[in-house]
Amino acid sequence: MMIGVIAHGLSSTGFSGEGEVYRASLEALEEAGIDYFSISFSKPRNKVKNPVYLFPFPIRRFDRYQRLLVYYSAKKVRNKVSLFLNLSGFIIPLSDYAPHYIYAGRSPRGLNVSGSILKRIYQFPLHRILSTLKFEAKKAFFAANSRYSAKAISQMYEIPEPRVIYPPVDVEFYSRAFQIHEREDLFVTVGRIERNKSLENAITISAMTGIKGVIVGSLSDRRYLKEIISKKKRMNANVDILPNLPREELLKIMGRAKAYFHPRIGEHFGIPVVESMAAGLVPVVPRESGAYEVVPEFSYSSLEEAVEQLKRAVSAEDKVRRDMHERAKPFNRSRFKAEILSWLREGVGANL
Repeated sequence: MMIGVIAHGLSSTGFSGEGEVYRASLEALEEAGIDYFSISFSKPRNKVKNPVYLFPFPIRRFDRYQRLLVYYSAKKVRNKVSLFLNLSGFIIPLSDYAPHYIYAGRSPRGLNVSGSILKRIYQFPLHRILSTLKFEAKKAFFAANSRYSAKAISQMYEIPEPRVIYPPVDVEFYSRAFQIHEREDLFVTVGRIERNKSLENAITISAMTGIKGVIVGSLSDRRYLKEIISKKKRMNANVDILPNLPREELLKIMGRAKAYFHPRIGEHFGIPVVESMAAGLVPVVPRESGAYEVVPEFSYSSLEEAVEQLKRAVSAEDKVRRDMHERAKPFNRSRFKAEILSWLREGVGANL
């Protein structure tokens, strides 16, 4: 059996929850002895097995449209695969060629036609195209990365709520930072440095609380980086902004910090939340997000509420940190790999 794995973001690098999903899924197939094509819109940045793509170089812009156009890459191997495993989240019409399994994590906020005029112009065609592909959703097999995403997918495509397979977290790696004593009044925020990650909220929270913060993430938007640095200076916030920091260095910071702040409302899950928990940090998360399912007791709906929750997180007792560490363990990569294979086997049989 040959599987077509649609992994649009193979051409990107850095801290990425979607990248963790790619890596763990491909590992699961390889460990099970299943061969596959690695399908992306543009050429993968790193070496992958059996690459299939359209453009010979990575393209950084128009990410969402690339997720639709990867359909033309997939068509190249439509007669060579027994199943498509779509890890890029977007609907593309492949079910007439082979069973189409879609692992998705898309929030309602992510696809709304709202915001600035330019943003509305950019998103309007996308919204219309996805609306016309509802027929494909009724043929495809979905799994969601949180109950929050499952509800959004059900509403968007008018289908029953799909099963939930929480994404993989490298719990073992981040557990190396777990220790109770010798921590500072410090919070960490992890996310790609791009506008839709709302990293400016971490700067605002630091200024409002007086608690030092560290923002870590792969650099995707230099203009946005300049904007948040400027905001930090205007607000006189005690925040370090560290683009493209190696994971080992991030681990050292997590070993010193007491709390994690997740700034993006509407996040479909938020792998860094669970990574921080494995390291013994107490996360503060938006109530409107998949992360709320993991740590509801430290959630917020407004920045004013987040201020109080961050103060609680920083002053939490040691037993709370131990509980967070234990709560992170079931989100490990082995669990994810087993659940992904089980989901595929249910549909196409035990011969997978």
